[in-house]
Amino acid sequence: MTDAPADSTLHDGARAAAYAPPTTRDGWQQFVATPPLHPRQQHLLADLGLTAEGARAARPRRIPQAAAFAAGLAHARAWAQQHGNLAVPEPARHDGYRLGTWLRTQRRRASRGKLPADRIKALEAIDPHWNPAGGLRWRQAYLTACTHTTGRSPATTADFNALPADTAKWLFTQCSSYDNLQPEQQQQLAGIGLTSERARALAPPPKPPQPTRPARPRLKNPPSAVAAGLPYARSWAAQHGNLSSAGYRTEHDGFPLGWWLYKQRRAAGAHVKRTGRPWPHNPPLTALDPWWNPPWRATWNHSWHQAHTCYSTGMPFPNQTTKWIRTQQRTWDQLHPHQQHLMGTIGIHGPTPLHRYNSHPANLTDQPTELINTHETNPEQQTRSSQAHPAGARKQRPPPRQHTPHRQTQPTN
Repeated sequence: MTDAPADSTLHDGARAAAYAPPTTRDGWQQFVATPPLHPRQQHLLADLGLTAEGARAARPRRIPQAAAFAAGLAHARAWAQQHGNLAVPEPARHDGYRLGTWLRTQRRRASRGKLPADRIKALEAIDPHWNPAGGLRWRQAYLTACTHTTGRSPATTADFNALPADTAKWLFTQCSSYDNLQPEQQQQLAGIGLTSERARALAPPPKPPQPTRPARPRLKNPPSAVAAGLPYARSWAAQHGNLSSAGYRTEHDGFPLGWWLYKQRRAAGAHVKRTGRPWPHNPPLTALDPWWNPPWRATWNHSWHQAHTCYSTGMPFPNQTTKWIRTQQRTWDQLHPHQQHLMGTIGIHGPTPLHRYNSHPANLTDQPTELINTHETNPEQQTRSSQAHPAGARKQRPPPRQHTPHRQTQPTN
């Protein structure tokens, strides 16, 4: 069984509902603006009484732009008579009319050169500053300043301090950027007594220029960069006996030696990871310091050098260094043999138990005075403690208290 054509299955009511033309203005415009209809479509519309001549005659007319502008102009004139200006916030309405949005549209069209001259003159007749040079927010701040400075002209800083904080800050900003304002803005400020001479006198002094830092040389990882930093590395090693004491921000004779060593360590690690062979530029640096690129983090060497400096000069360890030494003692078995050797040079020879530390111990040992373990008990105290709590004995707890239910007394008759 074949399907019947759609036209034969639709009765007149359904066909009228399916092809009913739109009733709104926008719907009519879209309906008429469609491409030429198929002859069958035109025939179906003719059944509904809609012909080409009828469609053209039924096209709704738009509201003329002149009438729409006249309506907005009337609301703008009424607003100006009430407030004295056209600095209307965008969400503001006047008698239900969105006047703020309408004025924003006119300003935008005027800035693009699409607003006719007669309409611009009509708005200027209401308010010469309807389209302010510095923008609507600048105009609103200026009107607020005019309200606070009515009857007095700010001439000194004390006059500004007597004004509200927001207004005083805004006026100081205008004085600071007076030369960058447009002539129209400068004229408006002159209306409240803020002339060019007074604005420059009240402007804060300019900030002194910041000293420019010399540009650091931009180094790369080819052999030329290694050759460029080797002289500075030799000079540092001859002065300090190593290269591991140079931190990341260390500069030697104006050369960023710490940053250069960091780049060389990264280049050496990347080369070994990529090829499995030693870095070809490793020998000259190893000759200066065998541990210039240690298998542990280079920051460990920086902390050790800080501790070694305090130990060799007899100064007490800072709290941060003391905490670092305790961490090394706690993880002694995980240290590299060379790390353990370096810790021995500052008097740390093993994982000392960490209980209590006294900076002035009674019995001196080969350990640093800040890290001596003085948690020792008196023999008498030890005897009393052993007697009070013998080994293997546990404190006996009293048996739980038996709970007896509360008996309620029966009322007497």
